[in-house]
Amino acid sequence: MFYFIPTWNQNHTDWELEFLEWYYTTKKMEFDDTVNQLMMFNQAKEKNKTIILEYAPMLRDFLQRQDLYDIDYYSIFDDLQDTKVENVRPIDPFEFDWPKNVKFIYMPFNILAEVNRKLYAQIISGNLGQLQRINFFEEDKTTKTYIFDDRGFLSSVVRFNGDGQFEEQIFFNLAGEWRFKRLSSEEVIINPLFRDEFKREKYAAMRELIEEKYNEFAQENITKDDVIVIASEKRHNQRILNAKKSGRVILSIFSQRLNIEQDFPDETELAKVDVIVVDTQQNEKLVQEKLNAMNVSIPVLQIPPFDSRLRLGKSQRIKELKIFVLVDKTPLAELEIIIDEISKAMYKDTKINLMLGAYAANQEATGKLDKLKEKILNRLNLTEEEIEAIEKAENQIESEIDKELIKKARFFRRITFYRIESESEWIKELNFVRLIIDMGKDMDLYLQIAGISAGIPQINSTPSPYVENYKNGMIVPDVLEIKEAINYYLVGLKHWNQALVYAAGKIVQYSSDNLISLWNESLELATAEGEKLDE
Repeated sequence: MFYFIPTWNQNHTDWELEFLEWYYTTKKMEFDDTVNQLMMFNQAKEKNKTIILEYAPMLRDFLQRQDLYDIDYYSIFDDLQDTKVENVRPIDPFEFDWPKNVKFIYMPFNILAEVNRKLYAQIISGNLGQLQRINFFEEDKTTKTYIFDDRGFLSSVVRFNGDGQFEEQIFFNLAGEWRFKRLSSEEVIINPLFRDEFKREKYAAMRELIEEKYNEFAQENITKDDVIVIASEKRHNQRILNAKKSGRVILSIFSQRLNIEQDFPDETELAKVDVIVVDTQQNEKLVQEKLNAMNVSIPVLQIPPFDSRLRLGKSQRIKELKIFVLVDKTPLAELEIIIDEISKAMYKDTKINLMLGAYAANQEATGKLDKLKEKILNRLNLTEEEIEAIEKAENQIESEIDKELIKKARFFRRITFYRIESESEWIKELNFVRLIIDMGKDMDLYLQIAGISAGIPQINSTPSPYVENYKNGMIVPDVLEIKEAINYYLVGLKHWNQALVYAAGKIVQYSSDNLISLWNESLELATAEGEKLDE
């Protein structure tokens, strides 16, 4: 059995998974190495279980977004709160015991409850419409927050003092009885009614309570022949690797989660690790250097975390040649040069379309999108209002001058200014992209993973572990040479097909079955070396 222990928390704490309101976005992609590994193990029908250590009342929402809804998992907090339930039931917030004179006001992003024309509560829903949270107010200050589990029950209540500062968080079971509470001092108090289910009456921090339950689970379920795959993160490593070892351990390092230079495990923690998996060649080199410096011998595997939600070759199904340009990390002046070259190609070939993309949460990047739109309109000597008017009157236009305006309007409509709101929506867009351009000095990791997962060639300014020159993309250090790279992949299908075949080979190389074989071979090697040292 393979046990996966992810770390999906984006919070400042090390024990809870933060879920923003559905209308907020984050610069960070949710996809990571563990998501990839779980997808591959499920595809291979290899027996596995995921151990969720974080408090995650909206866990099913997250798993659904990552196509992992059917995974087998054990949740520490389901155990701690006694909330093991599989059935999902909807909660109607209007059935609660509201004041008689309450008035509900439907806003674009939530529902407000007013009493005597004063804000009384704020009802917040999740991505799928399920009740996520209710904030209560007095004199415009938050007094308490009800946090709901996406399976349909009240999970915890957060209380605040008169100054709006955190006071305590109370965790409930399915019967509405409080099991334990976290105080402002971070101390955790156990309800005396359930004292016999815990080893202590109180804990210095939530971390200690989680570690206690994890150790119990590991001792009761994980054998020496099982494999534990740990998503490496500083706090996560300390929590798991400092516990009594159960089974064989694979440490999985993902670039956007662990700073190898600063937070690499020490010798004591590494003593419990059998194999290390990294996502890039650069990380493989860094890890090997760290191990050599400590005189520690552990097999290191470099396995790219492909996103199997993307499929190869879908852009062949449409006649348009869609170019995606990520603007976030590329200077505005260079973007103008890139757009100018693509525009020339668009005038020659009407099948070429351009998508300029930026993370919605990155205000600087979305500001670039606005500036680029303005510059393109200025070059066309038109406004958006004028373009709309031209489109409406297109059937009545006969003069040559007006026909030229139609061409300009149609050209502008072939350019999309795309704000990346969510990972799932972006995946849909990338499925039909023919070429990716990211000329930032620090390329976007997820975009590169997505590119190779979908077999889309990429043009970058600096070398990368995921893009090999003239194989699945081109490295163009000087933006003035971008024209040659664009033509290389858009003029004819030969080079584009070569990139697709190369990407397909890479994905096959790290397919579900091969991934499992690589891990098992490395574990056997580590076991054999360990036995030699024991002799």
